[in-house]
Amino acid sequence: MASWHADFNVGEWRVSPKLHNISKEGKTVVVKHKSMAVLVSLADANGDVVSRDDIMDMVWPRMAVTDDVLTQSIVELRKAFNDDAKHPKFIETIPKVGFRLLASVSQISEDQAQKSLFPTDGSKHADRGLPKQGFFHAATVLLFIVFALWFLLGKEENVRRPVITVEETPTMVVLPFVNLSDDPDTDYFSDGLSDEIRNLLSETGGLKVIGRASSFAFKGKNEDLRVIGSTLGVQNVLEGTVRTTGDQVRVTAQLIDVSDGTQVWSGNFNRTMTDIFAMQDDIAAAIIAALHVNIGMAPTRGRPTESLEAYTLFLKAKASIHPKETRSAESNLKAAIELDPDFAEAYELLAWVYWNQVAEVIAPLEAQALTVAAATEALSRNPDLVFARALHLSSSGEANSFLEILQAYEQAVFRQPYNQAAHSALIFDLVECGYLQEALSIAKRSVEIDPLSLAANSDLIHVLYATGQTAEAEALLKVFEELSPIAANWIRGDWSLAAQQDDIAIAHYEAHLRQHGLPSGWVRETVTAARNPATGQAYLDRRIPQIIASMPQEDAHGWRQSLNKWYLLFGFADRHIELIFDYEMAPIIWSTADELVFDATVFRHLGFTAHPRYLEIAQSLGIVDIWDQRGAPDFCKKLDGQWVCE
Repeated sequence: MASWHADFNVGEWRVSPKLHNISKEGKTVVVKHKSMAVLVSLADANGDVVSRDDIMDMVWPRMAVTDDVLTQSIVELRKAFNDDAKHPKFIETIPKVGFRLLASVSQISEDQAQKSLFPTDGSKHADRGLPKQGFFHAATVLLFIVFALWFLLGKEENVRRPVITVEETPTMVVLPFVNLSDDPDTDYFSDGLSDEIRNLLSETGGLKVIGRASSFAFKGKNEDLRVIGSTLGVQNVLEGTVRTTGDQVRVTAQLIDVSDGTQVWSGNFNRTMTDIFAMQDDIAAAIIAALHVNIGMAPTRGRPTESLEAYTLFLKAKASIHPKETRSAESNLKAAIELDPDFAEAYELLAWVYWNQVAEVIAPLEAQALTVAAATEALSRNPDLVFARALHLSSSGEANSFLEILQAYEQAVFRQPYNQAAHSALIFDLVECGYLQEALSIAKRSVEIDPLSLAANSDLIHVLYATGQTAEAEALLKVFEELSPIAANWIRGDWSLAAQQDDIAIAHYEAHLRQHGLPSGWVRETVTAARNPATGQAYLDRRIPQIIASMPQEDAHGWRQSLNKWYLLFGFADRHIELIFDYEMAPIIWSTADELVFDATVFRHLGFTAHPRYLEIAQSLGIVDIWDQRGAPDFCKKLDGQWVCE
């Protein structure tokens, strides 16, 4: 009857498992995650007795906990329902056996569901502890994101999950630690420390940790922890402070259960800077123990460098990485490497800095050479750096096949679930190779891990569009507009141009340019002239180089990629394919050709993959070889030994 995801009624009470609460007549009572799981298990029994052992197996599987935890959950549920253990109306104790639910269980009616989706009484939000102004709009946006992500990632097709499938994985977010040191410019250290702990916890099996972009969205905002938990869909929030005095570091941290605000764990750590890595290990181990996560061995940070000054520069670099603001990160990493030439992780991060600049700051081939050099140095010092290995294989041309590159990024994503760059690279390669459904799965997982990440949401929007799920792509783009209206405008422009809605496309392109402080008068003229099927291609051949020359020099490559896509969007597929062949095409080597193939595959409904020359492109880039090794892409099949695509 009940489901972990769907709301249901227990007597006159509405039970909302996803929200961890029960409600009746405007009153809402928050229930702890495990207590809610107990309630669902009793509801699934439909009035039958459920033994203590069965509940323990369903709610605390393979966990070393005492029978008292179940008793505490029953007490909490009775308190929530205002039930009396001696004269129960909801939960009855069957001595020496277990428990049963006395109140009737029923599905939510359609009228109730509509009232839930479109409430008319605003009073129910009055006691949620939200700030009156300031962050209210941001919180509303974030809550809308949660709803949209639930729609995109969690919708079920007429499937009701039994209670035994309740996800037992503890979920948490690590908020940026607050810097209590006298120097506010040392925020990078407190940020970096919380980031390092987050990465450690992310590598722990049996624990889901929200990614960096989402946790840093709350930096400096004294937000209600219940709002943070609800927005990010987590049970627990880790917050803390960092104070440095000379070579002394003091960290105070606490783990809070957001359902009721109780403190799950807290700790104070006073160490010297030389013990900073061990302290990170100790904090992670304490949290894992507090959450009863069953693992063979607690993760360890190790000592990436013996130079604390080099490590400080490493943290500074991590705090400043952005495609167009990489000079600071690059210089800090080079300084760290000068202090410790064996600092492998600094070389790995430097490789990512160069890789992250492609199409934004420097041309692909230049970025490729720099990435290869840094990744090579990293691997020579630590061959186990999975991301450095993936960057090296995808940049150097030394991989035996395209498949080896895909496997390297898959391994990086598996070993470093917090690594957004690895996710994006894997998604790019999967789309380019035609494995759109696999890319969609990775993109959804990436957003689930880091729901407020611009990169993760952008990846998912493009893959949803590529797979023809335009309604879902549109829903997520509305969310994305709140995160990055500038980028969203250009995406909407491309979609509108492909749909021949030129006036709408022009409006979005012009808004994008104005937001960047760039001239926009050329857009209408260009779109209007390019739409002519007889002369549009020749016009674009003349006009695009002029537009690129008028843009800031450091943005030339990005504009070239964006505008070359217009050939395809205006229906000149032959010319788009000619441009692909104009660039160097070879298996396992970066080039602008890869970017053009990715863009065209996203818009494959315009005829790219069905084009007679598509297989020639796929052969030149080594994509056909990977089909032969890994299996057919989503839109091709092999007939009589020949690949046929649509």
